[in-house]
Amino acid sequence: MSNDGTPRHASQDDPVALARAFASAVYRAELGGDPVELRVGQPATEIERRLPASTYAFITAWNPDAERQPGQANARDDDALAARLEAAGVDFRRTWAQDAEGGHREAGWLVAGLSPERADALAREFEQAGILAWLAGEPVRLHMLMPRPGGAADLPHVDWLE
Repeated sequence: MSNDGTPRHASQDDPVALARAFASAVYRAELGGDPVELRVGQPATEIERRLPASTYAFITAWNPDAERQPGQANARDDDALAARLEAAGVDFRRTWAQDAEGGHREAGWLVAGLSPERADALAREFEQAGILAWLAGEPVRLHMLMPRPGGAADLPHVDWLE
């Protein structure tokens, strides 16, 4: 870990370690009342019950290319992403991701009703390395928005997209 709590290995220089960090993170959505947790590889039953839709995604605009940036830049990018989601006419709610140790934390958005392809495209526009995306009733999947590295072992519920 670095001094700020960010895992040292979580960078695009090591895509497999980055995917493992994203897959092991805890994601929490604000849907009224206590935050609702979601995790890669598990169904998001409570989210789907409270926010009915056929498709879901977790997208952040923080730290493009998995490189830390100042808080003001993250806030600016987050506002721009929220404006894009508003313009798309989808339902979106504040969500955050936090590493499994409770250190590094990033704000993002739980989006209901945006197709996985559209969610991937939007994340690429904001230079993100990965997002969560899933269909109602299915486990949450991690979409890594980069080619699968040679020799990478299969990671459950992870899709490498070029």
